[in-house]
Amino acid sequence: MKNFINAIVVILVTVSFASCQRNSQEATFSPAESNLPSSALNSGLSSKPAPAPAVCNPNVYSITLESHSPVNANWEWVWSVKNTNPGNGKNGTVQDLSHWGMQLASCADINSIISAAYSVDGLTWNYFTPSYRSDPSQACLTVPVLKFDFGTSGNAKTYYRLVVNENFTVGTVQGYYKSGSNTGCCTFYFNGIAGCGGPVEIEIVE
Repeated sequence: MKNFINAIVVILVTVSFASCQRNSQEATFSPAESNLPSSALNSGLSSKPAPAPAVCNPNVYSITLESHSPVNANWEWVWSVKNTNPGNGKNGTVQDLSHWGMQLASCADINSIISAAYSVDGLTWNYFTPSYRSDPSQACLTVPVLKFDFGTSGNAKTYYRLVVNENFTVGTVQGYYKSGSNTGCCTFYFNGIAGCGGPVEIEIVE
C-alpha cells in the first residue's frame, strides 16, 4: 500500500513539472520563433488608415496678370497670386502657397528672360536666377517650367515679375501650384506668355 501511494505521488509530481515547463515555454514565445507570416501575427493590432490624397482644385489661388508693358526696350510681366480662403487645407480652406510655376510659349526659352523676381508688396523686389526645367517637388506638371520658388501668407497677395527681351503675346497658358499636404498640387490655366507675334485670344481667368 505504501509503495502504491509513493507511486501516485511520483506521477503527480512528474505531471506538475511537465505542465510548468509547458507554461514557461508559452510565456517566453516570441514572434521571431514562429513560422507564421508577420501579417498573421499583427492581424489583431489596430492601425490608422492611410491619409487620403489631396484633391486637385485649380481654383484655390487667384492668379492675375497685373501688367504687361515695355520697359527700357524690354517687356515686363507682373502677376499676383492670392489665397482665396486661407487655412489648414481642410473644410474648404487652402494652405499657403509653397511655390508655383508656368510653361512658356514654344518660341521662348531661358535666354529670353532678362530678370526674374518676387515681392510681397509689388514695390520691393527680390531677384533670383531663373531656370526652365521640370520641378521634381511635384508630379502635377512634369514638363519644363519656370518656377517661382516663393509662396503666399494668409490672404495677402504675392507679386511675381519677369522681364523678357521680346514682345511676347498674352494668352492662356498652363501653370501649376505646390502647397501643403492637404491642398497638394494642381495645374491651372492663366494669362501668360503664350506666343511670339500676332494677336492671341485672351481668356480672362478669374
